[in-house]
Amino acid sequence: MQPIIGLDFGNFNSFACFISDFDIGTRMGGTVHDLLPARLQEGIPSVYFYSKRVGETLLGENAVRPKAVPLQNRLRYLKRHLGETTQLDGKTISYDQAITDVIQHCIRSANKQLNDGWRMTTNLVSLSYPATYTFAQKQRLIELVEKATLEDGTKVKVYGTIAEPAAAALDYLAEFAKSNKDTTVLTYDLGGGTFDLGLVSVYPKGRKNRDGYTYYYDIINTRGISKLGGAEFDDVMFRLLSGKVRVPLNSNTTATLRNLAETTKVELSTSTEEIPQLYAGDDYIDIPITRKEFEEASKDLLMRTIEETRKILRDHPNQKPEIILLTGGASQMPMVQREMENAFPQYKGKIIYFRPSRAIAYGAARFGTAERNPDVNLPGKKEIIVQPRIMYDIGVRYFNGDEDSKGFIFKFLAAGTPIPCVSNTEGSTQRGEGRYSGFHVFEAIVPNPDNKEIDRDYIEIMSVSVDHGRVVPKGHPHEARMRVAEKGLLTIEARDSSSPDLPFSKATVELKNLS
Repeated sequence: MQPIIGLDFGNFNSFACFISDFDIGTRMGGTVHDLLPARLQEGIPSVYFYSKRVGETLLGENAVRPKAVPLQNRLRYLKRHLGETTQLDGKTISYDQAITDVIQHCIRSANKQLNDGWRMTTNLVSLSYPATYTFAQKQRLIELVEKATLEDGTKVKVYGTIAEPAAAALDYLAEFAKSNKDTTVLTYDLGGGTFDLGLVSVYPKGRKNRDGYTYYYDIINTRGISKLGGAEFDDVMFRLLSGKVRVPLNSNTTATLRNLAETTKVELSTSTEEIPQLYAGDDYIDIPITRKEFEEASKDLLMRTIEETRKILRDHPNQKPEIILLTGGASQMPMVQREMENAFPQYKGKIIYFRPSRAIAYGAARFGTAERNPDVNLPGKKEIIVQPRIMYDIGVRYFNGDEDSKGFIFKFLAAGTPIPCVSNTEGSTQRGEGRYSGFHVFEAIVPNPDNKEIDRDYIEIMSVSVDHGRVVPKGHPHEARMRVAEKGLLTIEARDSSSPDLPFSKATVELKNLS
């Protein structure tokens, strides 16, 4: 069987692995193999670099080497900038292309490890993605990965997908929940660019969904904060350090100080005081900083993650986790575990660190196939292994008469609905005289959205047009429904409902408004 690379494309570092000989039915057992060069055991830097002086694009570990200067031409946190562009030395750089290039570098590097160690290569990837991504963003990330190629030109194929905190939780459950007892865990994933939560249960004896399929793992909910991660804590450290520097900063020294902020934050995880040095004005400047200073300055950021954790626990009172897993590089800051235990004293001793750099990739390798490719299940058994769910409300924009200029979102599929699913068929009427009716589909970008705050709480992800075949008057009836297939493809179907024999018009996702 061709191996499948589990890929955690991080905002700071990326990690790749594959698992051999695991049970395809339960996802248990097997041997995990890291696919990283010996010198990069904490991951390949997710960095893109370009400058006219170097005259080429540098990727991954090459983009953080001494020749990759000026430092401000190193692009990080790429996943935050889907659909955006930036300027480097007068050249327009597409973040989408940068994502493809860096992921291609990671996959080719992983294949070199596969070939050197096992005489195998693969173009198959199980991809993790941030829990805060909308359906459209997730689909766009898949597209960008599938633009990558191997050294021989073979196209990369995304074989499976899974939300990052769910992958980490499932990795833990597959390895440590080896009893017959139902077990629930909550993943607190504070990464380089995002904060994600995942509430996941394992059912060793299996449960059946409404279609009669048995599943053993349930992704109950994922949520988080899209632009809160290690980068924001680095910004706090940068402001603290720059406030202590008594000389003017230019673009080069500012970039150097930002790098110092990242490394100093990490060093303060194991020490209570650091004295980073900034080279400026032909001299080295000592900048003493204590862990206490940093923790006090960044506590508001940390409390935002704790409040989000409180919300997900409050929303699921009947599915309380036995363990809270801390993963992601920034979760290793000592104040994270301490403040989590202060906020949730009932979990004291049960808030544990779990594979900060590896859990997501391992979980993707085991379970990514189950979300997008249920066809790998055991023949003759109605099993889906993992029960994925819709994470954000999905609906159509309707209007209440001509005076309603903004409209409202009518919910077709609610957050938490098991996938696959089909909505009810909902009737509506033509807003004005005409031959065509347009149905615009929106996905919420926050939990519990206000259906009248469309610009704030929703993003348009697709649309379909119904041709009535003639001009119809205002008030003419039509209807629509939605379905989400096993592989996660969202479709809207709409038609003129004046005759039951008329066919449905259909559309799948049109990617737009990605940033």
